[in-house]
Amino acid sequence: MSLYNLKNNGDDTEKKYFDLFIKKEFPRYEEFWVKFIVPLTNRPIDIYFKSDSELDMSGKSANDVCMAQLHYTVLKHLVRVYDLMQINPLMPDQFLEAIVRLCAGLDVADELLERFTSEQKYDPWLESEGQRARKNWRGKNNRMQYLRNYRNRLLHGRILPSILIVGTYLRYRIPRFREENKYLDWRMVTNESAGAEGDVRKDFDSPNNLLNQAWRDILSYLEKNWKEYLL
Repeated sequence: MSLYNLKNNGDDTEKKYFDLFIKKEFPRYEEFWVKFIVPLTNRPIDIYFKSDSELDMSGKSANDVCMAQLHYTVLKHLVRVYDLMQINPLMPDQFLEAIVRLCAGLDVADELLERFTSEQKYDPWLESEGQRARKNWRGKNNRMQYLRNYRNRLLHGRILPSILIVGTYLRYRIPRFREENKYLDWRMVTNESAGAEGDVRKDFDSPNNLLNQAWRDILSYLEKNWKEYLL
C-alpha cells in the first residue's frame, strides 16, 4: 500500500476536492496519482517534479512529466465546473464557461489517453503533438462528440433561444443536447403563435440540469477510460 494519498499528501486543490467529488465520482484519479505521479515528485520533501537527471536515474522521462501535467489539468477544469454547479440558477455566461471547461477537460483527457496508450512517440513539449494525439484518440473513441458539438454551437453560432419561466425566480430553459440545431430560427420559440409549448418545450431544459447531465457523462467517461487504459 502506498504511503501517500490525496487527502493528506495532495496539493491544496486535491485535498479540498477529494471529499467533494474525487473520492466518489473520480476515484481512478487518485489511483493514477499514486502509481504514476508520486514517483515523479520530491515527496516527502516537497510536491514538485524531480529534475531531468533525477528522473533519468529512476527510469522516468519528460514524457512522464507531460502526462502528469495533463492529468492534473483535467482535475483543474473539473474543479471549476464543480464550483459552477453549486450555482442555481446558472446564468448564461456561467453555463457557457462550464460547458467550455468540461470540453477542455475532455480534450486534455483524450490527449493523455493517446499519449499513454500509443506506441507512437509524441514530443512532450510541442502543442502540435498534443493536437495530433487528441485527433488520433478521437478517431478511435468519439463517444463525447455530442458535447463538443454543443460547445461549438455555443461559441461559434448565434446564441441559443430560450424559454423564460416566470415564478418566484426568473428561470430559463435552453435546447437540450443534440437538439440545439433544431431552433436556429428563434421564431419557433419566441412567436406566440408558435408557442413555447408541447413539442417545443420538451426539447428544452434548464442549464443546471444540462450541466449535471454532462458532468455525469464526463465523469463516467473518465472513470471508464482511466480504468481500462491507464491502470
